[in-house]
Amino acid sequence: MNNNIERPLGTTEKVFWVLDQKTTTHFAVVGEIEGNATDQEWREALDLVQKRHPNLSVQISGNEYSTVHFRQVAYCPIPLRIIYSEADEDWNTELEEELKMPIDTTIAPLARAVLIQQPGQCVFMFLSNHSIGDGMSITLLIRDILTVLSGNTIENLMPMPSLDEIAGVAVDGIEMIKLPDVEQAKNNLTPRETVHIDRLKFSSELTEKLIQKSKNEKTTVHGALSAAIVLAIERLENSKDTEPVRILHPLSARKALKIGDDFGLFISFVPLPYDSSAHPTFWDFARHVRADIACMQNAEWIKAGIEGTRGLFFNGMDVKVIGEALFQGTVHEIMLTNLGQLSFSSDFGPLQLKSIWGPMALTLHQAARTIGVATFNGALTLTLTGSTSTQFLLKKVEEIIEESCQFS
Repeated sequence: MNNNIERPLGTTEKVFWVLDQKTTTHFAVVGEIEGNATDQEWREALDLVQKRHPNLSVQISGNEYSTVHFRQVAYCPIPLRIIYSEADEDWNTELEEELKMPIDTTIAPLARAVLIQQPGQCVFMFLSNHSIGDGMSITLLIRDILTVLSGNTIENLMPMPSLDEIAGVAVDGIEMIKLPDVEQAKNNLTPRETVHIDRLKFSSELTEKLIQKSKNEKTTVHGALSAAIVLAIERLENSKDTEPVRILHPLSARKALKIGDDFGLFISFVPLPYDSSAHPTFWDFARHVRADIACMQNAEWIKAGIEGTRGLFFNGMDVKVIGEALFQGTVHEIMLTNLGQLSFSSDFGPLQLKSIWGPMALTLHQAARTIGVATFNGALTLTLTGSTSTQFLLKKVEEIIEESCQFS
């Protein structure tokens, strides 16, 4: 995206712009790295990667949702905070504080980073407003930064159109309704009061068992984890009379729409209710989840979903009314956001990428929790992010997966 270029926000991007006026919508992915580079080398690598991805140099301009747009800013280095700590010191607290503090969408860039330098290792955290990117975007950015730090070059990418345009949604012919003379809020800069993060890593043995068992049972790791999460919640609540557990699934459009490694927002959201008693076995439950999701991961469904949501923005409703409609339409107990099996190498010369954690995010719903999943370097990681601490949930999920993966 060259200087002075502007692009209207697409539908999903606009959704997060609306949500930003109610609460914070930024999120994070974290890489744990063996080895160290100098502070200056990290700064230079981050600058080069920012140039590669045009969305990392924009701000959001406009007060009306019919005209709100991204505007390119020529010089806006991504803030990089550097911390020095002891080896293996837990980084949860630092990220919890970062997730409390919002990102001002009216000032470029809509992202920031934290580097924790430790003897012989480091932790890199990247946080982004959701209007410009998704979890895979940050994961690929971490890969790009380590590529630069290893001495290799990367190419700059062209600006990406919105998901609407990629999916073939007609952007012309819709009447732009002029709203009443009411000033729209730009975004909410009130910090979150509390953020809690729990983490758990599966052993390489359990990770392999889960992957193989899911294949044998004709389902997916995501389906198995969804079933395990519902069962874990039901068991911890110790009641068979609980309401169905609603899981919000962010579904990536990258594969269906042949989108590459660009930093952008290429996901759709689907809330689905689940009741374990409706399924005879754990793996029947996991297959049901897979079937639910599979029918939505195609170009036709993505296009229809965008068109349905897009209608909200062209009917004259006030932005607060739209925000309430989005709130009611996405009620959930758990958001399960899964990066899947990451296929790139862990070897970056003097640096080794040991683990990927996240995505970690808070949603619009105060009581909801986000479970982020990443499978990398032979191990699956789970993060649980919420406004209150939830003891034992991830451990219970692990126990259920271990039980279900026993080969008969």
